[in-house]
Amino acid sequence: MTFITPGMAAAGIKATGSVASALIGRYRPTGVPRLGSNEDRAEAYRRLLDTSARSFGYAYQFAHLRREAGRAANKVLLGQVPQAWELSSELIGALQGVRLCGSVHVIAAGETLVAATGDLDLNEKSADRFQQQADAVVAARDAFLDVCREDLAYTARWWQIRRRIKERRFLREQAER
Repeated sequence: MTFITPGMAAAGIKATGSVASALIGRYRPTGVPRLGSNEDRAEAYRRLLDTSARSFGYAYQFAHLRREAGRAANKVLLGQVPQAWELSSELIGALQGVRLCGSVHVIAAGETLVAATGDLDLNEKSADRFQQQADAVVAARDAFLDVCREDLAYTARWWQIRRRIKERRFLREQAER
């Protein structure tokens, strides 16, 4: 005498299948970015940081060579104009990526970073004024990085007491070195 009828067996298989499919559907492998996920935002933020660093380094070298070599550097610099245009388009593309998936305060910090990078005057004759512009870019980059760390929850929150204590201890040890 069997207590399991074919209808009950089919219902049991169906229930097991739906539970298994629900578990499989919730599976998200680590490292695979999803739209709006932390990985997706971190990649967009990293791309903007990388392109702004490359653009800043290129502009810094460009301006330094122009200031030190004068007119003799014009031929060399003229040949590098296409790379400068490519870098500026990459920078704008990276900013668009941040605008796509970033929060409002991250977008504002990213726009400030791009504006500061764009405000570098490559024809500046005074090294001190150019250094002030470069310092503004570095400050904007640091502000963007801090906002990104906060957005991605890399910094300790107020309720994470043990983590904050460990961070303070580490910073104290670094300062003592």
